[in-house]
Amino acid sequence: MKTFFLITHIAFGFLALGVGIVPMLSKKGNNLHNRTGLVYYWSMVIVAFSSVGLVLVSPFTDGRLFLTGIAVFSFYMCFTGKRALQQRGSEPVRWYDWATSSVMGAASLIMMVYGLYFVQRSFQTGQFSSMSILFLAFGFFSGTNALYDIRKYLAPEKAKYGAKEWFFIHIERMGGSYIATFTAFALVNIRYIFPEAPQAVYIATWIMPGLIGGLFIGRAVRKYATKFRLAV
Repeated sequence: MKTFFLITHIAFGFLALGVGIVPMLSKKGNNLHNRTGLVYYWSMVIVAFSSVGLVLVSPFTDGRLFLTGIAVFSFYMCFTGKRALQQRGSEPVRWYDWATSSVMGAASLIMMVYGLYFVQRSFQTGQFSSMSILFLAFGFFSGTNALYDIRKYLAPEKAKYGAKEWFFIHIERMGGSYIATFTAFALVNIRYIFPEAPQAVYIATWIMPGLIGGLFIGRAVRKYATKFRLAV
C-alpha cells in the first residue's frame, strides 16, 4: 500500500508541476488554459490524498508531516481557486466550502502549535531547528487564507476585489498552489543534491519559491487591477 501511495504521489506530482505552468502562461479562458487547468486541478487532488495516505501507512516523521501540510495547503489553494470561477455568477457558498476552509484552518492551527513545540524544544536542547520556522510560517500563511475565506462566506460584500473577486482569487490561489507544490518538490530533492548543506540552504529552499512566485502573482494582480481600474 505504501508503494502504491508513493508511486501515485510522485507521478501526479510531476504531472502537476509539468502541466501547471501551461495555464499560467496561456491566454486566460481559452481551451488550452481551461483543459490544462483541469488536469492540474485533478492532479493536485490525487497528490493531496496520496500524501495523506502516505502519512497513514508510513512511520511518522516531522518531515513527512510538514510535506503533508504543504500538500493539503496546495489542494486548498487549488480548490478555492477553482471554486472562485464557479462563484462568479449566482453560485452560493456550499457546505463543502465551509468544510474545506474549516479543515484548512484546523490544519494551520496544528502546524503552528507544532512549530511552537519545536521552538520550545530548541530552548531546551540549545539546538535550533528549521522546522520551527517552516511550521510556524506555513501554518500562519495557510491560516490567513482560510480565515479570509470564512469571513467572506459570512460577509460577501467585504470581498477585497468587489465584483471581480472571483478573477483575482483564481489567479492568487492557483498561483499559490503551484508555488507550494514546487516548494515541496524542492524540499524533498534538495537533500539529495546537497546532502551536507547547512540548515540555511533548506530554509532558503522553502522561502525563495514563495518570494519569486509571489512577485509574479503580485505583478499579474496589479496588471489586471489597472485594466479593471481597481485599487489594490
